[in-house]
Amino acid sequence: MTTEALDGRGAEGHAGDDAFAAQHARLMEGLAASIREKGLAQTQVSDIVRHAHASRRTFYKHFEDKEACFVELMNTLSDAFLEEVDRAIDRERPIDTQIDQAIDTYLGLVTGDADLMATFASPALGERTVVAMRDGFERYAELIVAVVESDSARDPRVAPISVERAYMLVSGLHQTLVRALVRGEDLDPASAEFKAVMKLVLSGAAG
Repeated sequence: MTTEALDGRGAEGHAGDDAFAAQHARLMEGLAASIREKGLAQTQVSDIVRHAHASRRTFYKHFEDKEACFVELMNTLSDAFLEEVDRAIDRERPIDTQIDQAIDTYLGLVTGDADLMATFASPALGERTVVAMRDGFERYAELIVAVVESDSARDPRVAPISVERAYMLVSGLHQTLVRALVRGEDLDPASAEFKAVMKLVLSGAAG
C-alpha cells in the first residue's frame, strides 16, 4: 500500500491540518501492517498504534474503534483502486480492450497486497464493513455503466447495461478473487473467466 493512497482523506473535521492528516494516514497504515502480520481478527488497537508509532489516545482522536479504522482503510483503498482502473481504460479503444485494461489493472492492484486483500474473506468483518463494501461495489458498478453507455452510443454492437447487472459483475469478481486469494491460487484462470463473462454480457448476448 502506498502512502499516496492513504493521504489522510476522511479527516474532514481537520481539513488543512497536515499533521493531523499524516497521523490519520499512519494509523491506517498501522492497521494494514498489523493485518498483514496477524490478520484482522487478531489485530487489536494496541497493534495498530505500535505499528503507527502512536498512542491509544491518539488513535481514539481519529477513530471510534478498530472497525471504524478498517472501514476507512477499505474505502480509501477502494477509491484509489477505482481511480487507477478508470485511468487505465482507454475510452477510444474497443470495449473488449477496455475490459482487458480494467481487469488487468484491478488484478495488478489486488495482487500487489494479497495478504491485505484476503482480509475481505475474514469472518471478523463487522456490519459497518459489509455496508461499506456494498457501497464500494456500487461505485464500481456505476463506472461500468458509464463506460458502457459511452461505448454503446458509438457502437451499436455494445449493449447498455443496468446498474443491477453491473453490480452482479463487480460483486462476483470480488468474491471470486477473494476465493482464489485465500486458497493461494493463481489468479490468471479467474481473470480469463471474468474477462469472458464481461465480454459476453456486454456484447448483448446475455439478453
